[in-house]
Amino acid sequence: MTGKHWIIVLIIIGSSYGIYSGIKDLNQPNNGWTDESRNILIEKCISDSKDMAEKYPKLTKEYCICSIEKIQAEFTQSEYIKISKESIEVQEVKLLPSFQNCLTEYQSEINKIE
Repeated sequence: MTGKHWIIVLIIIGSSYGIYSGIKDLNQPNNGWTDESRNILIEKCISDSKDMAEKYPKLTKEYCICSIEKIQAEFTQSEYIKISKESIEVQEVKLLPSFQNCLTEYQSEINKIE
């Protein structure tokens, strides 16, 4: 065992790095999403809804929260940024399936009111 203490030191350093990396990954919620980015996307969704946000503010906010949560659960922030740089048509194809249920529910609730 003499002279092999450096192996133990290497194992301890390697294990420490693994623990540090694991904790760092655990502290990064929702694939890199922050509360701030979530709030920004919800506000953008509401403002992009224009007339619908004015006519149905509560339903629109619920829809936007639902949609953003679904998107954030399915995509990392970097994946979403990459998708958001593509055309609207491509964005619809890639993003709509993740929040289709939210949209269907939103439309259903609006139809009940009208």
